[in-house]
Amino acid sequence: MTTNHSTVVRARRSLRFAGLLTALAVAATALVAGDLAVTARPASASAVWVGSAPAGTTIAPGDQVTSPNGQFRLIMQGDGNLVEYGIGNQVLWASNTSGAPGAVAVVGKNRALDITRNGKRLARWASAGTGQSTALKVRADGTMALLAGKKVVVNWTNFQDRVLSGNRILGGTVLRSDTSATRTLNMRTDGNLVQKQGGRVVWQTRTGGHPGAWVELQKKGNMVVWTRDASRKKVALWSSRTSTAGSGTLLVQVDGNVVLYGAKDTRVWSSRPVTGLAWPVNGTKISGRYGDDRGAGHVPRYHQGTDAPVAVGTAVYSSGSGTVTKTVANDAAYGNYVVVTYGLTTVLTAHLSKIEVKKGQIVKLSTEIAKSGNTGQSTGPHVHVEVRRNGTLVDPLGTLHFR
Repeated sequence: MTTNHSTVVRARRSLRFAGLLTALAVAATALVAGDLAVTARPASASAVWVGSAPAGTTIAPGDQVTSPNGQFRLIMQGDGNLVEYGIGNQVLWASNTSGAPGAVAVVGKNRALDITRNGKRLARWASAGTGQSTALKVRADGTMALLAGKKVVVNWTNFQDRVLSGNRILGGTVLRSDTSATRTLNMRTDGNLVQKQGGRVVWQTRTGGHPGAWVELQKKGNMVVWTRDASRKKVALWSSRTSTAGSGTLLVQVDGNVVLYGAKDTRVWSSRPVTGLAWPVNGTKISGRYGDDRGAGHVPRYHQGTDAPVAVGTAVYSSGSGTVTKTVANDAAYGNYVVVTYGLTTVLTAHLSKIEVKKGQIVKLSTEIAKSGNTGQSTGPHVHVEVRRNGTLVDPLGTLHFR
């Protein structure tokens, strides 16, 4: 079965795509689209569609559709869940139909993708309109699309913004900071690692001319672009020179930077100089994002800030040189909170256990202003961060860089 972008191969032969099938079967737990998606060991893989699966295809348990180089993989699992995995088996999307063993995914010609079991539909993604759908595509950046010819009739904006140490980024793979596709990191098939912002190249390794090159995120902390010479020996083309940083994370950030974090979750390398205001705690973990729909009954319904899930008593720092303009204790919603003003920008940190500054106090980047807590309307220990520019709420991750 063949299309312009798709080749079906049997599982034993498909293992050449980076040895990915066995690792995929390992059970994992991840938050996907606000729901807990628990992956399960799929049935023995029978077919792999590379790039796209043609309309009319039934994706049975164990079957998968991959991006062109195999780094993003959409798998129909034996538990009934259709799951897309990224690099390092990171879950990017799930149909949330687990608990229905034997279910299949049907790429219909009727402009729909259905999950069914025994003829009963469990889930559907569809688009009205004329013209038959022709293929389900998994792209090089993790997005998926149901196509009618070249026209996208259903689009999934899944993305991967980070890769953990111990993994590779193969040629042809694109990482993105968010669904907008404005900020990307592309390991090109010619061997050049390129960062773009708004379609413009802002950084690159200048290692083009080496088709087949790849990026390795070493557990000792180094990020290396490798190729092979005529004798098949590995040759380093570029390195971050961070081999003492320890195992960490490469992150494509919404502030327009690409940053390598070490074992202590602190920045050890970045593609661009870091300027501006800093995130108020050490660490890169995020639990709630700006603009998240928290459901009916929440006031405000849409999350006004971004949450850092840290233990009670974690140090909370100033984001730069500024002035403390408000300190409030025992607010019904925010609990204990502090507002610091940096020119036209204010940063609010809330749910604190202890406030360590006073109104009017001048602070700098290294000033500890509070301890994190679980006060006010908080369902667990974290720091809630809100940013306003000229009085208008903005996404904190677009203004503050991780330390």
